[in-house]
Parts: sequence; structure tokens; C-alpha cells
Amino acid sequence: MTAPLVRNTQRIDRTAESPEGTKPRQKRFIAKAATVAARVITTTVMVAAVAGFAFLAVGPRVLGYQTSTMLTGSMSPLINPGDVVVTVPVPVSELKIGDIITYHIPVQDQRVETHRIVKLDVNSQGTATVQTKGDANNGPDPWTATLATPTVDREIFTIPHLGNAIRALRDPIVLKVLMYGAPAALVGMLLVSIWRKKPENTTTEPTQPTLDRRPLKRLAKELRSKEAANKFAATYTRMLPVRVGRISEALSAGDDARAMDAVLSLKTSSAMVGALGMEEHCVRLERALIARDRAAAETAGEGIERHRPQLEKALGATA
Repeated sequence: MTAPLVRNTQRIDRTAESPEGTKPRQKRFIAKAATVAARVITTTVMVAAVAGFAFLAVGPRVLGYQTSTMLTGSMSPLINPGDVVVTVPVPVSELKIGDIITYHIPVQDQRVETHRIVKLDVNSQGTATVQTKGDANNGPDPWTATLATPTVDREIFTIPHLGNAIRALRDPIVLKVLMYGAPAALVGMLLVSIWRKKPENTTTEPTQPTLDRRPLKRLAKELRSKEAANKFAATYTRMLPVRVGRISEALSAGDDARAMDAVLSLKTSSAMVGALGMEEHCVRLERALIARDRAAAETAGEGIERHRPQLEKALGATA
């Protein structure tokens, strides 16, 4: 009866030394890394969207600044097409030559222009008359503008390329995607986080001792051979990395049936040698697989992997 145990032990030992046992861990590591990366990207996009909304919609009302998108290259290379110019209102009495202002030109369609002041005259009534020029233009603008209001918007800084993104967001198709897709994606992520949330009272460490010698003593009595029982324990020790690897591989592949077979085998043999802590981990995984609770199954599988070195150490001390 003991000879087959020895032959089986030698076969298992060669398998345990193969690098196949590391593949499930690598797969699970890659899966976790991909999950973390997806969460980071999603969070970054959401934070950027909220920050952009606050900057463009809330900030001007609260802090008083204004934003406008540069449409031409007349102020290149300082301000290029697609850049967003941020301005704040300042009294016309504080203007000076060289300032970049945003104002309505006094001719044609009275469009908004952002150019640099090259000529300035402020009368005693506080009305300013300015002539402006684009940095990239050969000459000054062919008009003189009278700034009748007490303040004018002066440039404080420029955000490159942001205007291109704003124009893209104003596309009707993009607006519909954001209007309906963004809330749906947010709700979906919230539901996934709720479904995957681990119970706060879940314990990951076994309540049973790592190793109890009494079951092995009972096995020796049943076999009427202490040597046979010790060889069975040695076989269990050598098979442990392989059995744990099979469980990890099955969980990584999402094969619940194969994971159940592997964990039942490990649970039974663990009970026979007195590895009560490992048996408890196996029971947790078995229950999670029956309940089809993927998050709990992954947690239980990780518990089995973490417990293995501790059990191997205890088995080695009793050898």
C-alpha cells in the first residue's frame, strides 16, 4: 500500500518543480494590473472633465475671469489657433502699451479680437482710445477703438490647445454621447464597485490552527502504520504547490467546475493530515464557488496562496 504512494510522490514532485505553477499567478497579476490601470484612466478622465467644467462654467461666475478661444494665427507664436485666452477685467486707467486685451472691434461685424496695444490714449473722463496689432501681422490694425466701458478684459495667461477640445465637445454627436453616455458609464462603474465590494466583516485568516497532529495520528491507526501515515503527509506536502497552482489557474480562467474539483481534493487531503487552516480556506472557496460570488472566490483563492508557505513551514517542522 505504501509503494504506490512513493511512486506517486516522485511524479508529483517533478511537476511541482516545473514553471507551470507560476502561470496562474502571472495571469492574475496581469488581470489585476489591467483593472487598476482602467480605474486610474477612468478616474483621471472624470477628474479632468469635472475640472474642465469648473474652469469653463463655474470659475467665470465665481472668480470673474473670462475665457475665449483664439481662432486665427494673428498672435502667433505667443497665442496660436485653438489656444484658450484667459482674461480678467481691469480698469482702463491701468492699461499700458504692450498689454494684450480682448475687445469688440469698432468696424464690420464688431467681432471679438485679442491683440496687443501698440498705441494708447486715456482722456480726463477715463475713456481710453487704443490701437492694437497682432504679433504675427505686419502692421497695426486699421482702426482705432474707443473703450467706453470703465473696464476691459486683459490677458493673464493662455492654455494651449484647449480650444480645440472645446470645439470638439460642441459637436452635436459628441454632446449626445456625453449627455447620455457619461451618466450611464458613471452609474455602471458605481454598480460594479458595489457588486465587487468585499464585506467588511470578512476574515481572511483562518480561525483554526495551521496544523493539528491528531488527524495524522488517527490515520496512522487506521493504516496500522506510522510510516505509511508519514509518507502520506510527505506526499501531501509535495503535492501542495501543485494543488494550490491548479486552484489559482482555474480561478484565473474562470473555470468554476475545475476550481471546485481542485479545492475539494485539497480540502479532503488537508483534513486527513490535520492542516485545519488550509481546510478552512478551502471551505471558504467552496462556499464562494457555490454562491457564484467571484469577488469572494478570488479572496479565498488569495488566502489559500498566502497560507501555503505557513503550512509548508509547519509540515517541515513536524517531518
